[in-house]
Order: sequence, then C-alpha cells, then structure tokens
Amino acid sequence: MTETIKYDVLIVGGGPAGSTAGHILSNAGLKVLIIDKSRFPRPKLCGGCITDKTIRLLKRVFGEAVSGLKKNGIISFESNQYEIYFKDKRVTKKDLPLAFYFVDRYRYDHFLLTMAGQAGAEVVEGERCISLDISGSRVTTSAGRTIEAKLIIGADGINSIVRRGFPKGHFDQQNWLDNMAIAFEIFINRSQLRKQIDHPVLYFDFVNHGYSWIFPNKEKLVIGAGGPFRKNKKQLLPAFNNFLSGLDIGEFQPDEIKASAFPYGGFLLQPAFRNTLLAGDAAGFADPLLGEGIFYAQRSAELASQAILNALREGKDIEHDAAYIAGQYIGSLQRYIYPEFVYARKTRDFIFTCMNRFHPASLKIIMGLLGTKPAEAIHGLRSYKWMKRNHRNSGADFHSDGKF
Repeated sequence: MTETIKYDVLIVGGGPAGSTAGHILSNAGLKVLIIDKSRFPRPKLCGGCITDKTIRLLKRVFGEAVSGLKKNGIISFESNQYEIYFKDKRVTKKDLPLAFYFVDRYRYDHFLLTMAGQAGAEVVEGERCISLDISGSRVTTSAGRTIEAKLIIGADGINSIVRRGFPKGHFDQQNWLDNMAIAFEIFINRSQLRKQIDHPVLYFDFVNHGYSWIFPNKEKLVIGAGGPFRKNKKQLLPAFNNFLSGLDIGEFQPDEIKASAFPYGGFLLQPAFRNTLLAGDAAGFADPLLGEGIFYAQRSAELASQAILNALREGKDIEHDAAYIAGQYIGSLQRYIYPEFVYARKTRDFIFTCMNRFHPASLKIIMGLLGTKPAEAIHGLRSYKWMKRNHRNSGADFHSDGKF
C-alpha cells in the first residue's frame, strides 16, 4: 500500500535554494520536508564564486559570518582583485574593497542542507520526485511514496520536474529555451598552470555572447566557458578547447571536461501556480550578465519563505491562501530581483554589441569609464540600473520584523 505523508511545505531539491527555504521555514516552526534525488555531499558543476551580497544573506539567514565559513572549510579562497581580458589582451585589472569568495559546491551545498536539517527540516536524500499533481498538492517519488503538502516549493534546478508540472502556456517555453546556456568546466591542480592565479580572471571573445573564466581555489583552479546555446550551438566545446590550448595547462583527459546547462536571461515572470512556487534555477533565476546563480537561488528562496511567513502573521492559511502567498512572492521578486535582471540583460547586450562592432577597444573604453562600478553591482552595492548606488539591497532588505 502506498504511504501518504502530509507536510506544511514540501521542498523538492536540496541545493542552496531548497536548503535556504528549509532553514527559514523550519526555524519558524513549520513542518518541512526537503527531498533530493542525490545523496549529499554530491558533485555540482559551478565556478563556486560567491559575492558580498551572498555573504550578507548567509549571515542574515544562517547566522554564518566569513570567519565561521572559513573555519568550516566552506570558503577555500578569497581575493579582492579581478582581471578582464579580450582574448590574450588585458582590458583591465582592478582592486576592490570587497572580496570575491570561492567555495567548493560539494562542501557548500552539504553544509547548507545540514543547517536546514539542524533547524528541524526533515531531509530525504537519494529519492527522486517522478511526478507532480498540482491540483492535489502532492508528489510521487521513486520510492513509491505519495507526499502531500499544503504548499510545494520547486527548487530542483534547471531540469525541474516541478516546473514541468505547470500547465502548458503558463510561461513562454520558447523564451525559456532561447535563453538557455551551456557551460563547460575543468578542475585542475594549481601546479598544472604555469601562470600564478590568485584572483578571478574573465576572458571575452572565445565564446559568442558569453565568456571564459579562471577561478582560484585553495588547491585547484576552476576553468570554464559558457554562453547561450542558440548563439554557439556545437561551437562552444571547440571554443573552450581553443581557450584551454592557449593556457598551456599540460596534459588532461577529455572526459575531465564536464558540461551543464544554466539559465541566462529567460527568468519566469510567473514562477507560481496554485499551491506551488519555483525558486532558483527552476525559475531561471540567474544573473543574465555573468550567470551568477548561487545568490539568486538563495535570495529567491528567502523571498518565497518570507512571503509564506508574512501570510501566516496576517492570519492567512498556507493551503487556502496560496494565491495570496504567490502574489506576495511575485511582488517581492518584482521589487528586489526582476529590475536587476532586466538591466543586467541590457548591460550584457550592450557590451556584446559593442564588442562585435568594435572589438577590444570598445570593452577597454567601457571598463575604463565605469571603473569598479560593474564589480560593485555584482557584489550588490550598486544596481545594474545605470550603476546607481543600491541602498535598498545594501543588506537591510527587510524591516526588523521580517516584513518587506
């Protein structure tokens, strides 16, 4: 006989988005289940760069400061410097008052999921969600279980089974596909690269409408390239190999190169349907300029969780007032996230249009005029909207009572 269990909130996906929502909601006393197809710690393809806005979120939500993250081996490297190249010509090199931090997603994700469990969330690993019944607010798992919840959060990534359960026409499927990107990455020992790398380095013009990168960790370097599939198609892997050949990194096996898809500007404007919300990559929430996904996974999960808790404070019912919760969530996205995505995409299109017409000179002129403002926008100190100072997202995103 099929076992049926009911929760206040079921979170499908135990990555940064799922763990963030699980931690917040469990701390508030809700009965929460997080279910993930993998067993943690598990490998995750990612550059692992986290910015100052992510550090502020980790402090705000999990109570973890940089010192504790270093002590636990979560942060393995940091640098307040960055470089940008156009092929082999350096465009700019800058110092910042804020550091870029680098994490191993293998440890980072496991740490966050453990924190959610310690907050009271029930965690089930190695069990896949195979179908979603939105009308019944339930999922069926690979173990043959039926799990019901008053509300479901889909935090199950780019290939979200929860998103696939949304009705046809709820979002623009073609826009989603048109803004899908592919990244290739390889992890090498520091000794394999003759050049000493102790800060993030970005390279343009190897990939069409995308970029290549080298990110430092304590013992390894993360080298990758990514860009929209529709503008690169089968040329992306050869472009990455071309980039690697110019780095002189020595011998490596082709199967060491890993690939993964990520959202690159096709975010959903209606990431909610009935009793179901989407967060993180499942809703396409990644920076359309650089593809940064960790912060937006956690930030969207935080906003979804706050929408639920604010509704409860106002005397609403999770199950019967789901439309109200969805409206509050989307309103928060419209206030805090969507404007940044819109202008990040405009910035991206402007930069690549200039480079396609004028090549390296345009990028050097743009970066010279803007100085450190783009990097400050990435850290959340400025808005992508004309690079204005961003007081709203300076860290005081919520009033003292947790409301918007």
